[in-house]
Amino acid sequence: MSLGGLDLNLLRVFDAVMTERHVTRAGDKLYLSQSAVSHALGRLRHTLKDELFIKVPGGVMPTPRAEELAAPIASALRQLEAALKPTEFDPTQTTRAFRIAAHDYFTTLMAAPLARELARKAPGCSFRVRPTAGRALQQLDNQEVDFAISAFGELPDRFESTPLLQDRYVCVMAPDHELAQKTLTMHRFAKARHLLISPKGDERGFIDQLLAAEGLTRQVAMIVNQFSSAGNIVEHSDLVLTLPERLGKRFEKENGLTLKDCPVTSPRAFNETSIAWHRHYGKHPALEWMRQTICDLSID
Repeated sequence: MSLGGLDLNLLRVFDAVMTERHVTRAGDKLYLSQSAVSHALGRLRHTLKDELFIKVPGGVMPTPRAEELAAPIASALRQLEAALKPTEFDPTQTTRAFRIAAHDYFTTLMAAPLARELARKAPGCSFRVRPTAGRALQQLDNQEVDFAISAFGELPDRFESTPLLQDRYVCVMAPDHELAQKTLTMHRFAKARHLLISPKGDERGFIDQLLAAEGLTRQVAMIVNQFSSAGNIVEHSDLVLTLPERLGKRFEKENGLTLKDCPVTSPRAFNETSIAWHRHYGKHPALEWMRQTICDLSID
């Protein structure tokens, strides 16, 4: 038969079913649904004029023709993968521009140490940080960015991620604030005037949802979209700001703020910042190198 009319993706399906001896498991391996795998096998059966796999208890069994094809197809796929594999990445020679979606928690904590590391290891590369704007995963899907950094929680299967750092939420206020010398109870916290950091412009955050569950509300007196101005705002106002502890300690030192434990316990998903990428677009050696470089950063 001629290869001209053969979809090579069908051979990947054949190889996976041959290895797994199970249609659903083969689909999981390829990130395809069971129906998509069955449809691919149907097309391949028609092309090769053979049943290829027969249903048996617990999975499928290959026909003699499938057994005959298994080794040559597996070998051909491995050779093709090797031929198409990107060349080794040399960070000292690259001029690649890396793109990342992140909010200013990342830029405040990690941009400076990353800049130092790139100047030392990959001086020819450039790095672009774009706002997530509430659509980090969409940006990954559309290949607008290479990575996204945020507190994601559980991600859809098409993405992979690895944790970067853990942080808990605290409160900061001016040293002359009426609560600075008092125990910060939940009721005192709720009665205070607050500053909210809202990258997307939302007028409520997870703190408001948790307070509502306790029958409480707070007054959000000001909303800004990034942390960079927050320390100065809190220093010169009566506002209380709830934020990750690493930033809180930085504002405590730089703006002379008082730091206190937050009486509202943040959900676990908000405490872990991760770097995420698309399974299908994130395997280039350059991207793997950059991810590892970010993961290895030492954050104060």
